[in-house]
Amino acid sequence: MTIASSSSRGARALLSRSSKLRSVRIIRQNVDIPPFLLPSLSVRYQSSPSSNEASKRRDKERYNYNTDLSFSDNLDPDHVHWRRVTAAELTSRKEPPTRVKMLVRDFIDDSLYNPHYGYFSKNATIFTPPKEGFDFSSFADTAAFQEAVAERYEKEYGLEPTTGQTGGLGRQVWHTPTELFKPYYARTLLTAILQSYKLNHFPHEPLIIYEIGAGNGSFMIDSLTYLKQNYPEIYEKTEYRIIEISNSLSKGQRSRAEKEGFGDKVNVINSDFFKWDGTLGNNGKERDPNEACFVVALEVFDNFAHDMIRYDISTLTPFQAVVTIDSSGDFSLLYEPINDSLIRRVLAYKRLLPPSESTLPTINKLLNKSFFLRNLYSNLPFSTNLSSIPDFLPTKSILFLENLRNKLPNHRLLISDFDSLPDSLKGRNAPVVQTRYGESMIPCETFLVKQGYFDIFFPTDFELLRDIYSIIMNSPSTTSSASSTPTSVILPSSATSNSSSVKGFKRRQINIYKHDEFIDKFGDENEIIKKTNLKDGDNVMKQLYNNAKIMF
Repeated sequence: MTIASSSSRGARALLSRSSKLRSVRIIRQNVDIPPFLLPSLSVRYQSSPSSNEASKRRDKERYNYNTDLSFSDNLDPDHVHWRRVTAAELTSRKEPPTRVKMLVRDFIDDSLYNPHYGYFSKNATIFTPPKEGFDFSSFADTAAFQEAVAERYEKEYGLEPTTGQTGGLGRQVWHTPTELFKPYYARTLLTAILQSYKLNHFPHEPLIIYEIGAGNGSFMIDSLTYLKQNYPEIYEKTEYRIIEISNSLSKGQRSRAEKEGFGDKVNVINSDFFKWDGTLGNNGKERDPNEACFVVALEVFDNFAHDMIRYDISTLTPFQAVVTIDSSGDFSLLYEPINDSLIRRVLAYKRLLPPSESTLPTINKLLNKSFFLRNLYSNLPFSTNLSSIPDFLPTKSILFLENLRNKLPNHRLLISDFDSLPDSLKGRNAPVVQTRYGESMIPCETFLVKQGYFDIFFPTDFELLRDIYSIIMNSPSTTSSASSTPTSVILPSSATSNSSSVKGFKRRQINIYKHDEFIDKFGDENEIIKKTNLKDGDNVMKQLYNNAKIMF
C-alpha cells in the first residue's frame, strides 16, 4: 500500500489455485455483474457522442471504462480549460472529481488511497490466521493447506451478497506471507537482519528497525517475541519504529504492542512516509539523523503508483500520459511532452544504466537500433506515431528511495514483493486491476476504472530497482520535496563512482533472492524449515509465492 497507503500488501497470487478463491476472467464465467460495472469488464466499450449529446447533462452514474488504451477516443475539446490536480489536492473530496486532468500516478493514488472513496479506505481487510499460526505438519500437501486457508477466509469474512447497489463488490482480504506463515516467515527475515547487525553494529549500537506499513503488526510481534526469547542481550538494545499512514491501523498496532508487552519497545508514527518529517512523533526522544537502522517494506512496493509514458516512434522521445475526466466521469488519455520533474528524474536514472529490456524504449528491437527503419515505419500509411506498448515507470518507488536517502541515510533496506503477476495489463511493468465479486477475483483490462472499487497493483522490477537504488545512494543528498512532484535532483556522472555517496554504501552488496532461495539461505533447518514442512515433505513457505523476490 502505499506508504501513501502504508498497510502491508497481500499475496494475491497465493490462492489462485484454490477451489474456494479462484481468479477468473469475467468472459469465462457466468456471473451476474451489477450494471454499473459492466463497461469496465466488457471486451470493449467506447462512446462517441455527437456535439449535441456532449452538451447535454448525462447521467452521473454512467461511466466509460475504455478497455483499450486507444488513440481514437473523441476527447472533449474543452479539456484545455479543465483544472490540473494531484492526488494530494483531492484528499478532502468526498466524491471522485469531474472536469479535471491529472498524471496517471495521481489517478491511481486517488483511486486507491483517497480517504473518502479510495479502495483501501473501505474495501480491504488483512487476513488473520489462528493466533498461534497454522500447524503445517498436519496438512497432507500444499493443496490441503490452501483449502484450509480458503475455509478460514470464508468462515471469518464471509461472502458478500451479489445483489443490491454495489452488487457484492467490495471487501478484499489480503493474504500476506507474514500472516500465513507466522511466526516462521518473520523469523527468517529477522535472521537476515540479525546477521548484518551482529557483524556491523553489535554491541556498540542499538538494533533500530523501521517498518513501513505494518498492517496488523504481526511482523513486529513475531520479531520482538523471537528476540526476547532467543537474543535477550539484543532485545534490550532494540527500538522498533513503525511509520503508518492509516490512523486506524496505527491505533491497532499500538494496542497490540502494549497487549503483548512491547509498549516500551515500539513507537508508532502515524504519518505518510512521503510526508514524514524525520521526527519520532510525540515520544519526546531525539533521533540521530545518521543512526544505523534497518528499513523493512513487506508487500508495500506493489501498490506504489506508477506513471505511464509512450515513445515517439521516429525520435524515441517519451511522452507522459495524462488522465482526463469529463463532466459525466468518463475517462480519456492524452499525451504531452515530459514536464513532470519526478518522471524526468526516473528517466535520467535509467539513462545512467546500460541498455537493457528495462531501460530501452518499448518498441521493436530493430526499430530501437535503426533510425532509418523508424523513419520508414513512421511514413507507412496508418502507422501510429507513438509506441503501442505503454511503459509504466515506478515513480513513487523511486521517490521512496530518494526519501530514504535523505531521511535515513545510514539504513539497510529489506524489500519483499512480487516480481511478476498474472492477468496484468498490456505494457512493461503493467499492473493488475481486479476486484472481488462473490467467490471470484475479477481482473480487468484497463486501469481507467471507477475510483475506489478496484485494486491496482504492480510487479517490481527488482534488478532495475536495485540499480537505481545504488545510483541514489551513491549520489549527494537531494533537497527534493517529499511531495509527488519534487523539484530537483543531482545525478552522479557515473552510477558507480561518486565522492558524495553514503558512507560505506559502495562496499555494501545488495542481493536479490527468489523467495525460496532466501528461505534456504536464512531459514534455520530445525527451527524454521522442519516446522513448516507438510506431510508430503514439501515446505509450504517455499512452495508458495514463487512470483516473489526479496532484496536485501
